[in-house]
Amino acid sequence: MLIPLFYTLNVLLLLSGIASVRLLSGEQHFSSALLRCLAGLPLLAGEYFYFAHNFEPQTAQLIIFSEVIFSLLWICLALRLHNITDAKVNHSSRHCLIKIPIAAAVACFLSYGSVHFSESRLIFINYSPEYFSAVFILISVLYGSWRLEQFWRVLDKTQRWEYKNMVLGSLFISACLLWSASYKLTYLSIPPEHFLLLAPLLLSGWALTVYGVGSHKLLNRKIFISRKIVYSFVLPSILAVYLLGFGSVSLIMNTFELELSYVLKWLFLILGGVAIGFFSFSGKARARIQFFISTNFYVNKYEYRDEWLALSQELQGALTEIDVVSALRHVLSESLYTTKIFIWIGDPSKGYQLVSAPVFPDTYQDSHAISPIDPLIYFILAKSYFHLNDKNPVPAWEHVVNTKEPLLNTLNLTLITPISVGGHLIGLIGLGPEFTGGEYSHDDFDLLTVLGSQTASSLMAVRMAEELANTREQQAWNNLSAFVLHDIKNTATMLSLLQENAPKHIHEPEFQQDMLELMADALKRMGRVEKRLLTLKDEIEPDMQHLELNKFLEKSCNRLEAQLPKIAIQFNCTDKIKVETDPELLFSILENLTLNAFEARGEGTIIEIKTCVDNKTKQATVLILDNGPGIKEELLPDILFEPFKTDKKGGIGIGLWQARKLLSGLKGTISAQNTQQGGAQFTIKLPLK
Repeated sequence: MLIPLFYTLNVLLLLSGIASVRLLSGEQHFSSALLRCLAGLPLLAGEYFYFAHNFEPQTAQLIIFSEVIFSLLWICLALRLHNITDAKVNHSSRHCLIKIPIAAAVACFLSYGSVHFSESRLIFINYSPEYFSAVFILISVLYGSWRLEQFWRVLDKTQRWEYKNMVLGSLFISACLLWSASYKLTYLSIPPEHFLLLAPLLLSGWALTVYGVGSHKLLNRKIFISRKIVYSFVLPSILAVYLLGFGSVSLIMNTFELELSYVLKWLFLILGGVAIGFFSFSGKARARIQFFISTNFYVNKYEYRDEWLALSQELQGALTEIDVVSALRHVLSESLYTTKIFIWIGDPSKGYQLVSAPVFPDTYQDSHAISPIDPLIYFILAKSYFHLNDKNPVPAWEHVVNTKEPLLNTLNLTLITPISVGGHLIGLIGLGPEFTGGEYSHDDFDLLTVLGSQTASSLMAVRMAEELANTREQQAWNNLSAFVLHDIKNTATMLSLLQENAPKHIHEPEFQQDMLELMADALKRMGRVEKRLLTLKDEIEPDMQHLELNKFLEKSCNRLEAQLPKIAIQFNCTDKIKVETDPELLFSILENLTLNAFEARGEGTIIEIKTCVDNKTKQATVLILDNGPGIKEELLPDILFEPFKTDKKGGIGIGLWQARKLLSGLKGTISAQNTQQGGAQFTIKLPLK
């Protein structure tokens, strides 16, 4: 029943060499050969046990076949030993597909033939296939031992320490196989007790080799398996081992006609089920398994790329410092093997406040704040981390331990690392001891450095965004203030002119009517100022209306002449031009340009207004010309429209900037230039209806 299974496993071991075709490096080839030998040894030992209790011809042929297969695997391992020490070796495996069938043919030939028994001993006949199989095993083992000796010679002291147990275990296995082959060739027979002794000896050598490989992580750079796959494979593996063990015990007892008692059978099943259930629902047990796998079967304790991506995912949408700290804490709690995580945030000018802790009493924030001139800060800036269990302490470390003893003891801190980027210390990460009992190492320092740098960048981005938002709010307030100030200034100017003309024209009915209109307009302006102050908006929403432009301009000119008797405004255009605009804002712009012209020349100011239509651009053009001194060339063509840029004495440089912003809201434009006569010309363009 078991013989076909043993044959199948041996053939699979031999065919597994096909997988090495795609391997690129010599170390990977060596690892593949070593793994095949480590898998073949327990199989061979198990077959020896089976043969010792089932001394039959079929079992004997199986043993010879398995020994030849293992010898081929041993030769392959010996050939791959130089791949570790010689980087120039050609690692091509293109002939692997040819070698494997040849090796299989050799194994079948050497194990073919009739096996003889005499007085409970296996007999070897001279020059039979069984005889040559022993010769082949002897040569293979001698060659492997010679290669091991050569391999040991070329290793330096550091490498010898790493490969010592593996080489000793391999030599012990070679010695056992050499003794077995020599015994066969010397006595041409072998008793079953020989195989019963050889099986535990091979298992002992196998255990020593496995210990050497595992303790020095000799396969860390050869096997590349995702940790997530390994972690998810742990529970099914335990279940499989449990069921396989139970099945193996039952099979062995049935083979030797032993009966497994009812109590033992159900005790084994119940206790196994309880143990698997405990492991399934115990988070701490799973974490310990993960810690053991990460620290014993991988080069690095963490998958830095996965943790970095996890933090990047958590930081998406983090708009405040609290969001960033929460994201960091979540990733740290998922990746580190401790529940004591403390995070300080601050800056070098104000110090660092504790903002996140496992338990956060109200007294924590003040009592555990860290000053910017604290010795701990200076130490971390110099060495990049503080480790309470530092094996090579310096005087500065001892000073930190002495001065920060209350903080370290109260929070039970073991490791403190920075949250910094580009030399800017933004915060600190404090960790308590690992619940696995392990010690923090360079893997932890590297992970915390990566996550700390990423968090610092996010915190700086959040702070810059907050500063930008505050700046925009301040700018919006400044813009609003400028608009309000300009409206008040224009209103005050109009009222001042009214007061100046009142003593002379107060009794005239026409002046009285203009005075009432001006007062109403002033109140209307003050209402607009109040509305803007209440809404605190930077942008003014225009009230777009269909307007006949020339009729509106004629009415506006009459209104302005009435308000400013010392200004002459010339306008004479009867063509109909329909535009879409806000009449109130457009009048405010005309009024501002009129007042600017009057303030530049004073009495005798003449303003001429013309209109035309550009059918190509579908715009109406309004030209406003004056007879003033013109505009300084250094302010043309656009500087005079910037805020606080003016050449007027006592001016604040807001009017033209406001005019451009208002016209932008009306989907129009304004430009300026000097005329040939020396005055200023402003060109306003508005979209046609």
